[in-house]
Parts: sequence; structure tokens; C-alpha cells
Amino acid sequence: MKTSAAATTCLQDYFQQSVAPVKQCEVLSEEMIWSRHGVSLWEAGRFKGSPYFYPVYRYGNVYSYSLLDLIRYKKNLSLNHRVVRQISTKKYPYLSGNETIDSEIVRIGGPPSPGFVIKSAEEYASRIAGALRQDTSSIEDANPGFTNIVLCGGRDSLNLLLLPWRNPVLAVSGQPNYDLVKGFIADNGLSVGIMLLRDDDSLLDVEILINCCRNNLEHCRWGPHLREISMRFDRKVVFWLGQLGDTFATTFWKTYSHNRKMADKICSTISRAFGAYETYRHGYFFKSLWNRGAMWQGAHMSIIRQLCDALAVSGYHGPSMRRVLSEVDLKRAVQDDVRPLIGKCLHGGPVIYPEANPGPPRSDIRRGVSQVEPFLKILSTLGIPYN
Repeated sequence: MKTSAAATTCLQDYFQQSVAPVKQCEVLSEEMIWSRHGVSLWEAGRFKGSPYFYPVYRYGNVYSYSLLDLIRYKKNLSLNHRVVRQISTKKYPYLSGNETIDSEIVRIGGPPSPGFVIKSAEEYASRIAGALRQDTSSIEDANPGFTNIVLCGGRDSLNLLLLPWRNPVLAVSGQPNYDLVKGFIADNGLSVGIMLLRDDDSLLDVEILINCCRNNLEHCRWGPHLREISMRFDRKVVFWLGQLGDTFATTFWKTYSHNRKMADKICSTISRAFGAYETYRHGYFFKSLWNRGAMWQGAHMSIIRQLCDALAVSGYHGPSMRRVLSEVDLKRAVQDDVRPLIGKCLHGGPVIYPEANPGPPRSDIRRGVSQVEPFLKILSTLGIPYN
């Protein structure tokens, strides 16, 4: 695997910088880490809360969204052989659980507990719309004047374009969704610019390094272009995604699983005994958000954040949205796709959506690079030993 000139320059720039200074505080929270970009390492007396989507990692009493920065802070890698075995197959999609490639660094948090207060689709959609407004407004307040870059594909991210943004907004989309997103903007009379994303392998070694064996990078696209956009705006951007909105705003929650066969077996057994399949499926869905969603989509956003040196967040996982999720009764409120209702609440009337959401194919240029060997090879060339 040959390192490109762009990747070499990016790696040199990154590693010529000294390890970021550690910011000290008595109490640290998920919002402090994931509301603005700048601080990478935090030393805290205690951590308040239990992150279940945005990954937060801990080494001793030092915390970070960046697994790589914690390894750099340690100045070595203590190779976790249990993780090596877990990701040794070429088909692994993501690293689950709280362990990392470094046996001394752990992911903190855990799945939330379900609540059963919100029982209608209309109330649920209204609460989600309100939470979207509150959480995006809070991020804009924390990053005044920054440009919001919305990565668009399906209805979850398209609904973000309907928000009452105060800072500038730019939609970006790759093929085959670009024309559909462009049509959505025109059909709904939105004053939002749009840019076509392109992809290449110019920063592949950087992506491998930042990933730290967490995700199968075949599912991570457009990184070099996103970094280029960030640099064009002097890093004064916030990247927004619609990550996981479909899992709790459609009936996808009934089948979304970290381990589908195990989930169906457990929930079916409970259903036969107590007649409450969907209630127990609700709880297993939240466990899957922790084991699957946070590591596939959540970790991907930390990769974008570090690659682009700018904040990357989901509109569907701020503190207000988490409160809504902790109260919803999915069995009663989500027996259909409620995203058109959410869009109607945001837009003040019916929303016209594309009929299709084809989604991009896997990235061939990133095939077979996500395992341990490529990562260790790059890490060792940068002077970080492992054992």
C-alpha cells in the first residue's frame, strides 16, 4: 500500500504537532466534548452522564473523542488481542462493545433505558421537531458564524434542511443521491446551496490511522473532499448528518439489531412467556444503538471530525433528542414512517420527498484496509511502538 503525497503531508502536519494540551475540569460531560471543536483531551475528576451514541474514550482520568489522540498521549499502543480476534475477519463491519484496539483505553457509557410516555405518532413527531430545533440551535450558539454543512441522502438528513438555521447552510451529497437532494431543495422552495461530493483515496493512510480499527472503511466515503471543504472555510464549519434517525422514526426499530438472530431468539422466547414481544424488542433496540449504531455511525463522525479538524454531529443525538427517546413508547408511536410528520412540523406544511433513496455502494478503494495489519504498519512508521 503506497502512501499518497496528500496523505503524507496530512500525516506529517498532524504528527509534527505536539500532543494537544490536556484541558482540566472537575466534571466532564458528553455535551462539553461534542458541542464544539478545539479541545481533544480532557482530564476530569468525574464524568457526568452515560454516552451511548457519540463515542467517548477514557485512559485513566483522561477522556477524548479521539482514540488516536489518547494513544498519542500514552506514546505507545498496548495491543488488545481480544479486539484483534474480533476484527480479524475481512467482513467485520464495526467494533462493538466498550473495548478498543488498546487494552488500556476503554469506551465509556452504555445503552439507555426505554420509557413509555409518548404514545402517539403526532406527539412524537412534534417532540422530535422541537428537539431538532433546540439541539441545532445550541450547536449554532456554541459555534457562531460557522457554516453548517449538511450531508444529505435520505429523509432523516433532508429534514435537517427544513430547520430554521441562523448560520449559513450548504447541502452536500454524493451520487446516486445528489440529483434527488437537488430536487428536494427545489420542490420545497428552500434557499440552500448544494455541492456534489467526490471521493478518492488521497488520504487513505490518514483514514486508516484515525479509524484505529473501529469501522470497516468501505462504508466511509468522501473524506478527502470533506476535508477540502473544511479547509476552504478555514475549519469554521459544523458537519451535520442524519445518523440513525430512521432507526427510531420508522418501523426499522423492530428489526434493527447488533445480533439479529440472538435478538429474535430472546425476544420471541420472552413473547411466548409474557406476550410482550415489541416491549422487549424496544429494550433490545436501545442495546443495539449502543453496540451497533454508536460504533458504525457514531465512530464514523469522530473520524470525519478528526480528518476535517472540525465538529461533526448528528441532528438526532443531541441532549434534547435523547430526552425524547427516553420517553417514547415505540410500540404505539412508531407503527409507520413518522418522518413526513416531522418534516411537516418543521416546514409548516406537507413536504415533498424523493420517491427513492438508493444509497451509495461500498467504497472499493477502501476494500481490505480496515484490519489490524495496515493500522499497525502506519502507526509504527510514525514512531509509536506497540506490544
